[in-house]
Amino acid sequence: MPRLILIVILFGIAPLIRLQAQEKVKVENIIVLGNERTKEYVVLRELSFQIDDSIAIEQFEELKLKSIQTLTNTSLFNFIDINYSAHSAGRIIIVVKVTERWFIWPGIVFSLAETNFNSWWQNKDFDRINYGFFVQDMNFRGWQEKVTLQFQNGWKRKIGIDYQMPGINKKRTLGAGLKVFYANNREVNYASFDNERLFFKDQQFIQEEFTFEGKIELRPRLFNKHRIAIGLSTIIIHDTVNFYNDSYLPLDRNRSQFFYFNYGFKREKRDNIGYPLKGYLFDISIDQDGFGLIHNNDIMMTLGLLTFNLHNHLGGRWYFAQGIKGKYTFYDSDNVPYYFQRGLGYGSASLRGYELVVIDGQHYAAYKSNLKYQLVKKKTVDLDFGMANKFDKFHYSVFLNAFGDAGYVSDQINASINPLANTWQYAYGLGLDFVTYYDVVVRFEGSINRQGQPGFYIHFKNPI
Repeated sequence: MPRLILIVILFGIAPLIRLQAQEKVKVENIIVLGNERTKEYVVLRELSFQIDDSIAIEQFEELKLKSIQTLTNTSLFNFIDINYSAHSAGRIIIVVKVTERWFIWPGIVFSLAETNFNSWWQNKDFDRINYGFFVQDMNFRGWQEKVTLQFQNGWKRKIGIDYQMPGINKKRTLGAGLKVFYANNREVNYASFDNERLFFKDQQFIQEEFTFEGKIELRPRLFNKHRIAIGLSTIIIHDTVNFYNDSYLPLDRNRSQFFYFNYGFKREKRDNIGYPLKGYLFDISIDQDGFGLIHNNDIMMTLGLLTFNLHNHLGGRWYFAQGIKGKYTFYDSDNVPYYFQRGLGYGSASLRGYELVVIDGQHYAAYKSNLKYQLVKKKTVDLDFGMANKFDKFHYSVFLNAFGDAGYVSDQINASINPLANTWQYAYGLGLDFVTYYDVVVRFEGSINRQGQPGFYIHFKNPI
């Protein structure tokens, strides 16, 4: 209450004190409101100004927008507002008001064992559904820690824990994480033919996976992040899998166990990671699977991956986004085991218009583009249900977009049975995107690909 009274007094006398645009002022204090669970220093770390900084008043709007951007991308808050009030001659007090998200999500696991919703809908195979429950805390102890416990049944049985803690040092520039999981399957995607995945199913478990991983992250600046992960991975398959594909694991093995190492660098300057409209993302990583420390004849492969996305506001309600994604596999043989080779069609490495197929290979390059028109500007709705403000108040917007994608997969192993490899593929179409809070995106898209095949698809993530 005393803090609230102070705010009212400060903003009440603000009109009495005039600040010139060119004048430099000192940040006397920063007051954070609305952080019911989030520690204050977590919010302060994301700001582009700190107490005792001297800033020009004309720069405040720019610093405010940068601060809102970094706070938004923590995924801790639904709404953020930053203002200042003149406190005395040459001094200001800045007030940061946030509305926190709901952080603890006990819930049901329901996911599809397919590359996307549309490929599952084609066959509606209910055996390829993962189900179970999870407990996830997105802001454990208020320190922006993320803890996930998962118990999954169905197509893939899985149990695991994932713990991530940013800011373990005083300056909150160093983070750490730990991930452990065990999974087993009765059905395995052992190969692809005619660019469709092939599966083998048995009554017994025919594949087991175990991973133990430790990770550290360095964030010396607000927008830059270095990450290093070191782990041990074990894959065990039944002899029957080798009968279907003797190159599923290295050298006809039924067990692959290896240490792996990953280094990545990310520069994130997008206004919203869930559905960005302005800014860019640059992400590059090097993955090393295997060092020959456990088995000399096991996997030893290096991957280079690159992602660059650019988002521009063209003016008015018009926006343009484009992105490139690429992978290169360094391997001493043309026979990359199938378990380790993934081309286009998996996760974010995909082309619109090719949702129902995969293009396996050792290397790929993809380009995506979107021209967007904002049909419905961002609107905030207060339902006033008397619930927590984490749910009563939400925002939404709607975008119409035209898109064009193109990609190329290099496959030196199975191109003879997967004709979409080693040739350029492209598609174009129109879409309608619905965007709301908690990073929810629903996309309805119609497309035509190079083969002249039309399609209508539904997606639940931002494409670029």
